[in-house]
Amino acid sequence: MTVDDAALTRVEVFLVATVATVLVTRGYLAATGYPQIGGGTLHIAHVLWGGLLMAVALVGALIRHGSRVRMRAALLGGIGFGLFLDEVGKFLSTDVDYFFRPAVAVMYVVLVAFYLGARVALARRGPTDRQRLAVGLEALTDLVLGRLDELGRRRALDVLAGVQDPAQRKLAGSVRAALAAPVAATTGFDGRIAAARDRIEHRVTAWAATAAARRLVLVVFAVHAAHTLVGLAIVLAGSGWEAEDAGISEIGAELSGAVSAVLIVAGLWQLARHRDLSALRLLYASVAVNLLVTQVFLFDLRQFGALAGFAVSLLLLIVVRAAIRTEKSAIVPGDVPGGVSPAVRQA
Repeated sequence: MTVDDAALTRVEVFLVATVATVLVTRGYLAATGYPQIGGGTLHIAHVLWGGLLMAVALVGALIRHGSRVRMRAALLGGIGFGLFLDEVGKFLSTDVDYFFRPAVAVMYVVLVAFYLGARVALARRGPTDRQRLAVGLEALTDLVLGRLDELGRRRALDVLAGVQDPAQRKLAGSVRAALAAPVAATTGFDGRIAAARDRIEHRVTAWAATAAARRLVLVVFAVHAAHTLVGLAIVLAGSGWEAEDAGISEIGAELSGAVSAVLIVAGLWQLARHRDLSALRLLYASVAVNLLVTQVFLFDLRQFGALAGFAVSLLLLIVVRAAIRTEKSAIVPGDVPGGVSPAVRQA
């Protein structure tokens, strides 16, 4: 695991905990008839519990040391943020409406912004030698506290091996030598989370790289493009986008869906011309448009009913990204222009 992977894992734990908390909270309230905690004129909204959990996570991270604290803070903070975010509709509507329709779309935008912001920040920062040393020293702190497991030590050693600056390599060597001391026999909480993430990512990526997965994805792309373009043609022929017939979300979903469909058609055309890498990049762009634009409108229109479509789009993104990595590794310099390799041709 690299420096960026470790940081991104904590962000992902935070976001997954947030989403899970929102879904569990909504499900529980619906199943129990939306009870109120309190009595008479008193109502303790769960946004308060969310704020309390976020504060506990922050204070815990401030007063304790070690990587496990940061992972637990990410989990606890995510649960708290989920309780907070679940009630965002009350603070966006004049009538304090928990079921305010745009609330789910706002939740989606906030979560996507957090994830993209973290990715951009990590990409701009880059894994410098000083940051690699910081990871090693954090592992050394865990060792002193008796919280370093074998998985954490191996990952710290892998990160330290990437130190390039001669002036820093001596210190890195000293840290590596210190990490040779005995570690905890059991895997810690953060290690179990990281290991589970790695297993899931490995299995999904391995499946995504298979020819069967690519064939299935191409079929899904083709069906989606045809369905979207035909649907748009019917809408244009029938209503002419009259204001009383379609709102902003309907129009936004149709138009952004059309852009995504056009990118799919262009990608399939490039694939037919044996320009595999260009085709995959166009398909990747179509999924990005769907996730970043279309899904915002769909979550406004369908609320949590848009989760299934979001999950499919996310899976398509994973498969296409894996295919792009495979394609890049298979391309031989001097091949046919356009980046043709046997990898996708066999799919």
